[in-house]
Amino acid sequence: MAPPTLTITNDQARAIVLRAQGFGDAALSTPIDVLDRLGVIQLDSVNVLARTQEIVPFSRIGPYSLQDMTRALYSEHRGFEYWGHAASWLPVDLYPFFLWRMQVYHDRDQSWFAAGLREEHGPLYEQILARIRTEGALGAAAFEDTETQRGTWWDWKPAKRALEDLFASGQLTTAHRTSGFGRLYDLPERVIPDYASLKDPGRPAALLHLTHRAVQALGVATAKELADYFRTDVAGTTAALKSLVADGAAVSVGVEGWPAAYADPARLAGPLTAPTHRPTFLSPFDNLVWHRARTERLFGFHYRIEIYTPEPKRQFGYYVLPLLVDGRIVGRADLKLDRPQKTLIVRALFIERPRLSRRLVATAVRTLAAHLGAHTTLIERAEPDSYRAALE
Repeated sequence: MAPPTLTITNDQARAIVLRAQGFGDAALSTPIDVLDRLGVIQLDSVNVLARTQEIVPFSRIGPYSLQDMTRALYSEHRGFEYWGHAASWLPVDLYPFFLWRMQVYHDRDQSWFAAGLREEHGPLYEQILARIRTEGALGAAAFEDTETQRGTWWDWKPAKRALEDLFASGQLTTAHRTSGFGRLYDLPERVIPDYASLKDPGRPAALLHLTHRAVQALGVATAKELADYFRTDVAGTTAALKSLVADGAAVSVGVEGWPAAYADPARLAGPLTAPTHRPTFLSPFDNLVWHRARTERLFGFHYRIEIYTPEPKRQFGYYVLPLLVDGRIVGRADLKLDRPQKTLIVRALFIERPRLSRRLVATAVRTLAAHLGAHTTLIERAEPDSYRAALE
């Protein structure tokens, strides 16, 4: 592509990104609004504080009803689950643009959770589909485990692996979730609105659409970052970007200290200053911090998830959330929710911006506690230590 004709500063790029991601946007009032804006919310089962999909909307709109979110997704069918950015919630309008990915899974027995399963347990697939056709949505627990020797990474029984294979290939989808976060699988024609009329636009058209959505959601990003958003390949994303730039749906821009980047022209035409937003914690799997090199470039914030790091080697803690204040990531906290005691435990709080307002930090902690239904907050450790007394 031709060299960029427009150059912006890193501060301006950060402002564009925050606005694109919905921070400080009064137009977002419900959690489903956040999903529509972001285009994808990653799912994760880690529940030491709250599952990531519950925290991502909170970071944009503050406390909300999780029941409202699940009702909009599963009862009103405004979203669906699939492999977007890892396992994800996605707006239902994106369903046709993942049909090509479902076809890939259908045609090739290469998924880690089902490799070799079709050959070994072929009849199991039709048995599962037949039961769900007759009985309605079912979870993995509804299928008897006849295999005593397992060996997959997750130690899944064959029926669970087959269910996930059928889900990945589009023959099943998620109708709902159990209280324990287990999937209830059903036929897509009973879950996806107007399913019978949906057509696969083909991979090139789908990549064009998904890349455009990624540009809108990220505001400004490199081709690699845009490909990471919906986990599309970089070559296909780059080809889509050429078409988007030619059509004026994306703009090639230069950003100080960045590789070649692309921006949403609507964001370039809007304010290039950081939005006013509530101080808030971000899930470790928030869209804003998915791409670690991008996070470091945008915010000067080095961030790694230490869940899988042995405890003695952890620098900050088990479930550490970045703290976003005034458009900058200014610290992080290792947080846990004691549900029986209804207490938010701040195992460790690290403030990395000199003279950061105690009031703003307290607001972030208090608002998160309110969202989680915690009646009390326990501060175990803070650095600098002066924040501990101030917060208490």
